[in-house]
Amino acid sequence: MADYIDDFIDSLNRRETTKETYRKALREFSKWLGDASPVGLCTKDIERYKDFIISKNLSPTSMSAYLTAVRRLYEHLLDSGKVSENPAKKIKGSSRPKRHLTEPLTGLEVHKLFSALDMSSDIGVRDSAMLNLMARSGLSEIEIIRANLEDVKRRGTRTVIYVQGKSKDKKDEYVTLGPEVTAALNKYLSNRGDSDAGEPLFWGIGNRAKNLRVTTRGIRARVNHYFELSGIKRKGITPYSLRHTAAILAIEGGANVSEVKEMLRLKTTASALVYFEEARESKNKLGIKRKFKK
Repeated sequence: MADYIDDFIDSLNRRETTKETYRKALREFSKWLGDASPVGLCTKDIERYKDFIISKNLSPTSMSAYLTAVRRLYEHLLDSGKVSENPAKKIKGSSRPKRHLTEPLTGLEVHKLFSALDMSSDIGVRDSAMLNLMARSGLSEIEIIRANLEDVKRRGTRTVIYVQGKSKDKKDEYVTLGPEVTAALNKYLSNRGDSDAGEPLFWGIGNRAKNLRVTTRGIRARVNHYFELSGIKRKGITPYSLRHTAAILAIEGGANVSEVKEMLRLKTTASALVYFEEARESKNKLGIKRKFKK
């Protein structure tokens, strides 16, 4: 592999800085190959390499540069008769992801939010469980609304909750709950006492909502109540910010792309990468340099 790289770099009529950029990118490709020859690889192999690059949590610009180097290497091998086709030709990098319109809470704001809860009241304990599921496990409003008691289960040593999201007709996905979320949920269930397994996990609040499943309006009212109470209500912060917050907290805790994608039940890797880009930008704004888990 080293000979192929040297031959390719020598063929380039580019500045030395550009050549070094290509060399650096191709060294990564070589390590992934175990220094084996790149001859004989197919498009699926390059797709697997792209997945590997994605798992390194590189910026979209860097990821595109790595894949461009591989594509150019194969163009050179094709021109020199070493391969019969370019397996990297159709493998493109990701464009710069679009930011979300709502912002996540900062670590300090998360602390303020949960500190505003009155844990001496049944409503406070209920809201703690609901906010934990949203802000630390990424459950959406519709998943909270559709959740029943029977959806909370044990898988091995972990507590999970089966969810039914938007446009879903069954609960065939689950979210593994962390220790803080599990503790908050267990406290709520203990306070609630004996209940039928098919009952809603969260009832509504107030005379009109008594014994009725919590609604979108009800959830938003409670979340905004705590935003105001904790003094963190500002432009860009909405109830949907809690789902974004769960993603950022997971990333800061060391989660990789696949783990964030699974936690939020995202359809595409690109959707997960948006959160990594926002987390990186947030750290840069604070002047904090942190290396994300690879």
